[in-house]
Amino acid sequence: MSKLLNFYTLSIIFVFILFTNSCTKKVVTIPYYSMTDEFKSYCLFQTGSSWDYYNSKADDTVTINITELLEDVWYNNVGELYNYEAVNMIFTSNNLGISVLEVTGGSTLNAVNPMNSLMRIFYDNGEYRLVFDAKYPIGEEQIIGEQEGVYENVEFITTMELHGNTYSDVYHTRITDYYNQGFGDYDFYIAKNFGIIKMRNIVNNDTILTELISSSPIQ
Repeated sequence: MSKLLNFYTLSIIFVFILFTNSCTKKVVTIPYYSMTDEFKSYCLFQTGSSWDYYNSKADDTVTINITELLEDVWYNNVGELYNYEAVNMIFTSNNLGISVLEVTGGSTLNAVNPMNSLMRIFYDNGEYRLVFDAKYPIGEEQIIGEQEGVYENVEFITTMELHGNTYSDVYHTRITDYYNQGFGDYDFYIAKNFGIIKMRNIVNNDTILTELISSSPIQ
């Protein structure tokens, strides 16, 4: 009788283990991508940072200030699945029409540069441009959609002079209005520890220059 009970007991335990295993969901861990310190030195600034630009359209100096930082973790569900760091730098109202600089971590898949992150600029009218994505090779155009056109890392400038100031390790990037959306073409110059030091927008054969005169960036 005891052998029979032991058999039934073992059978019940075996069935319970099978049932438990079948009901246990497999936990899938997805990667988390944060911004590298190198990228942050180009693109991430703290509340109180300010920049004075000369703008050719206004023919005047325009000051922009960061008033708030919004930090978050976002989820990418297109293609590769991952979570990533995101920070929005909120600006005061200004004549340049810039409302937000958005910086995010990104996938290291197929990246040629460890700065696997990007920066976008948002305007008051709802438009946005990709400013900086270092993972792409220099001189190689990337089609990134109708809203943003074609992106290119044009060159890396070791030293750049602008309005009496010297900047080091500058990335020159370009957005081309590939789909003829009407926003024209943009050139951006992003300097280490200073952010955007120059912007050039050519639209309808008109050129608008925005160049840094002085700044107080806080990192």
